[in-house]
Amino acid sequence: MPLSPEFWSVELDVPVDLVPAAEEMLGDAGIAVSSYEVVRPGMAMSPDWRVQVLFDAPPDEKDWRARLKAVATGLDIPAVIRFAHLPAKDWVRHTNTLNAPILAGRFFLYGAHDAGQVPPGALGILLDAGLAFGTGRAPSTFGCLQAIDDLCRVAKPRRMLDMGTGSGVLAMAAAKAGAGAVLAADIDPVAVDVTRNNLRLNGLSSRIGALTASRPDDPRLRQAGPYDLVVANILAEPLCRMATGLSRLVAAGGHLVLSGLLAREERLIVARYRAANPSIGGLSLARRIPREGWHTLVFKRRA
Repeated sequence: MPLSPEFWSVELDVPVDLVPAAEEMLGDAGIAVSSYEVVRPGMAMSPDWRVQVLFDAPPDEKDWRARLKAVATGLDIPAVIRFAHLPAKDWVRHTNTLNAPILAGRFFLYGAHDAGQVPPGALGILLDAGLAFGTGRAPSTFGCLQAIDDLCRVAKPRRMLDMGTGSGVLAMAAAKAGAGAVLAADIDPVAVDVTRNNLRLNGLSSRIGALTASRPDDPRLRQAGPYDLVVANILAEPLCRMATGLSRLVAAGGHLVLSGLLAREERLIVARYRAANPSIGGLSLARRIPREGWHTLVFKRRA
């Protein structure tokens, strides 16, 4: 494979709210100015970012250290500066390595470059996340896949809803594991387009419906329910807002899988969903699946 050119970079740590100001102060320096999030374990969104200036030749370190110190002083932040050399690299091979297949329960998630590698007995899902969330690598997605696999081994749901479907991976997993009618919904029409593309890639277009819906009380979702299995891998705040609507969609004796929440947010989510719609049969916490500081919760409605 051809290698990419080598580059050099200079970086300044910047709080997320000051990134636009820092980028403007650096203007058209180097061959490119960009910024990226510094991922912090256990945090859905990090407040820390780095502004990066890229060069195609080694920069003058003394000059750039002084320049970035001046930027930091202007922004009233500490001058945390980094210099790096980015050697030539086969980025196609590197990207394929980062996107290596994932095995979660029986589900084997893989990209087009890994076609033909599905292990015997595994349920293969060819996935192109595109611009949507849901590659299977996030702890929350992994936990949902494990929960879906375990629940479908016990009893295959007749109807399943994936609320906030992203790439459609959880809806496809349920269908592969034997769920009957499956519906995938997302507030983002781009995510719905990505889901439909993934359904075509996996030959599941006739088994899974995909639609744009922003809330669980959407008439189309309610008409297709109730569901033996409802999965929502979102974040704690929208899960709290959806407690009444989501819990109404769960059939008697059915299960609700919630994810996208940190360990410290579990008590709040459990309290909200236990209190939701007691007149139609309460929800009780049947299981939690912890992974890397994130929790996936499995609720069951009384029969």
